[in-house]
Amino acid sequence: MRRRRLKHLPQRLLYYSIIMFICLMGYRVYRSWLEDYRLSHPQIIEAVTTNYSEEQPLEGILLWDEQLIYATQNGILTYPSPRPRIVAKGEILAALDGSPVHAPYPAYFYPGLDGQEGNWVYPKLWPDFAPFPEFDDAHLIENGTMMRRDEPIGKLVPQPQVLRCIAYLDSTPSLENAIKDKNNPVIRIRTEYEGKERKAEVVAVKSSGLKLKVYLRLPFFPPAVLRSRKFTASVITDVQKGILVPDTAVITKEGKNKVYILKGNSPVAQEVEGFPADEKNFFIEKGVRHGDKLILDAEMIRDEKERIW
Repeated sequence: MRRRRLKHLPQRLLYYSIIMFICLMGYRVYRSWLEDYRLSHPQIIEAVTTNYSEEQPLEGILLWDEQLIYATQNGILTYPSPRPRIVAKGEILAALDGSPVHAPYPAYFYPGLDGQEGNWVYPKLWPDFAPFPEFDDAHLIENGTMMRRDEPIGKLVPQPQVLRCIAYLDSTPSLENAIKDKNNPVIRIRTEYEGKERKAEVVAVKSSGLKLKVYLRLPFFPPAVLRSRKFTASVITDVQKGILVPDTAVITKEGKNKVYILKGNSPVAQEVEGFPADEKNFFIEKGVRHGDKLILDAEMIRDEKERIW
């Protein structure tokens, strides 16, 4: 029995080899047919006008002009109010053993310190493209604290003045378009506590790779911001109208972005202007009109003389 099996082994191997060869050839024929079919029947998408706007977080630091207020004598400190507040010229800021300390000018008064007073200035914070220095929130000085003459009892922030901000942002085409507007370089921001969009003036910008460092004038200055020099918000770019397509519809040739528009039965290359909207989509600003038929996979088109269908 064993000899008989060994005798027929070569025949069986030949048989299975032929079967595998037939299957392999069939698969290759099918792949070739499928590739030809896909080339002659590419997926088509229709260009639809849409609105596009970007939003990204802004984390920065605040700058303002400030002046320390010092105890005029030794004594127990008392405040009319332990909160940041608006004071008029001549208004009582605090008292030491009942002896009042008056505001020399209109300002915000904050009865606390964070240790950065006198060091937190633009010339030190703007030049380097480096992480911001670490800092703490301001600590209130408690009523009843024993103070010595010439110890700081709080700080005055003259008013009116513009609140300023330095922040790092991710560089994107739409954001760069907004801040490079020579006539009106502004960005739109939305703070969590306000919940509405406001325009911040862009005073200065510098870039490093895909990062931007911006110096802003903010359109608000509530006394509450004196609690911390940290500032968070969302940056929202202006709404743009254009065509949003999958990035597979855009191909780069000779340094230019192109799409294939179906005209009749032929794909015609069309140069476009735009930018990547995200990892999977491309936003076309110029070159395509609403209703145009585009080839979804531009890489499939090898010859513009090809006829579709």
